Amino acid sequence: MSDNNPGSQGGPPYGERDKPQYGENEPKYGENQPQYGQQDQPKYGESQPQYGQAPSPYGQQSSAPYGQQSPYGQGAGNYPGQQGYQVQTAENPGKTLGIVGFILAILIAPVGLVISIIAFVKSRKAKMGNGFALAGIIIGALFTIIGVIITIAVIAFFGDLTQQIIEQCEGLPTGTPITISGQPAECP
Repeated sequence: MSDNNPGSQGGPPYGERDKPQYGENEPKYGENQPQYGQQDQPKYGESQPQYGQAPSPYGQQSSAPYGQQSPYGQGAGNYPGQQGYQVQTAENPGKTLGIVGFILAILIAPVGLVISIIAFVKSRKAKMGNGFALAGIIIGALFTIIGVIITIAVIAFFGDLTQQIIEQCEGLPTGTPITISGQPAECP
């Protein structure tokens, strides 16, 4: 029966293979150099890391003392492999204005169109996207065009109606009843 323990196969246990046995290859006095990946202990007069802080390889303190903020961001350098700065996401300057423009584009199309364009330009200057502003521009433009067409149609209809009333009331006194397109009306 085979045993999976590496020590039972005649070799040293895992982790003990590279270590010299007692009395074998002992370093001589003054030759004790740190191995690759290990750091020297601070010399007399150098600052030592505080409790809970990793020593800095360049002789600088790795993070600010208790109660002070580090110049590289919160918790900079406390853990191996951690970057010394934190990326802060910039706020989109046209985000709120884009939402307002989108809502107004539905309710009051020309006003919403203008506000959405302003929000879109602000976001572009910050090199960010703004979907609400873009949607507000599209909806505001469509509703504005539709509104202009409806306004022209209403003006044309009432202009024609007004022209008929003026023609029939010519020479009649104010308040005289007349009939236009089957509807009763009074002369102005």
